Amino acid sequence: FHFSKSQIDKEGLDAAREAAIGAIRDPVTLFQQQRSMLSTPVIKALAGSNDTKDLYNLLEIFQEGKLQEYRDLKKDDILSKYGLNEEECTRNMRILSLCSLAAECEEVPYNLVATTLDIEETEVESWVIAAVSSGLLSAKMDQIEQRIMVERSVVRKFDMAQWKALQSQLEIWKHNVNGILGALKQSELAVTGTV
Repeated sequence: FHFSKSQIDKEGLDAAREAAIGAIRDPVTLFQQQRSMLSTPVIKALAGSNDTKDLYNLLEIFQEGKLQEYRDLKKDDILSKYGLNEEECTRNMRILSLCSLAAECEEVPYNLVATTLDIEETEVESWVIAAVSSGLLSAKMDQIEQRIMVERSVVRKFDMAQWKALQSQLEIWKHNVNGILGALKQSELAVTGTV
């Protein structure tokens, strides 16, 4: 369905505004239940309204952005306008930014996490624990090597670049599996003595 701006009434915009505010307040639930919120027509209508364009921009950062984008946004007025807590929003953006970083790499050095989250390296482990506790990240920490080994992370944005990366990874796996199968076949032939 495609709705024009004129087809979305004030009541629809009010509901979209409340949904967006709720998603910003609790982005973990957003990722567990409604990942494609930005693509819904009524949420897109927020971007077209002068009254709610700022809220849409903030929601977009929470859906796909990182902490630095959140910090770069002139958000003081936005947060107070919608009754959002700065400390809570920053905490959520740190967890989401960590998940984005984890989705990009299988191993993430502590210093990169600290830089991305704008924290001290001594705080990295507590943020990893927070992200794991949220259910958005599954990872192990190597305290000696100061690395996070990512097992699974939510993907906050999945576009053409992610499809190409997935295709590349699948090609590597396919090549590796074919190599293993070929080695098994050679081994089997050597054991049976048939060439």
